[in-house]
Amino acid sequence: MDVKELLRRYVAGQRDFTNLSIRDSRRGLMRGVDLSGINLEGSSLDVDLSGTILRSSNLRYTIWHFWKWENVDLSDSDMTGINNIDSCLFIRCNFKNTIWNQANLFQSTFEDCDLTGADFDNASLAEVDLYG
Repeated sequence: MDVKELLRRYVAGQRDFTNLSIRDSRRGLMRGVDLSGINLEGSSLDVDLSGTILRSSNLRYTIWHFWKWENVDLSDSDMTGINNIDSCLFIRCNFKNTIWNQANLFQSTFEDCDLTGADFDNASLAEVDLYG
């Protein structure tokens, strides 16, 4: 599904976008959008989420392709079992009270992110860097 279609459906009230491949071919269409409460479980995400608000969202078992995400608000969201295919750079993101159980965060970097109350139980944190 392309990002334009996802945004159109979200505005129309749909919140369930499970098991989809979501690509942003024009890069940046989701920047700054409020998608709180969205369910992306099992989806493959190849999008720039910088500035996006995803509070209380379900990203369980999603596949993440490399991105530099800045100022993303994922507070109170569930990222259980996410698979970070390449690596991600998170800058000034809000990860308060997030769940990362069994997440694969290989070679990811968290820079000046709020991880207060984040749960990384059984997460793979090999070569993960934390700054700030």
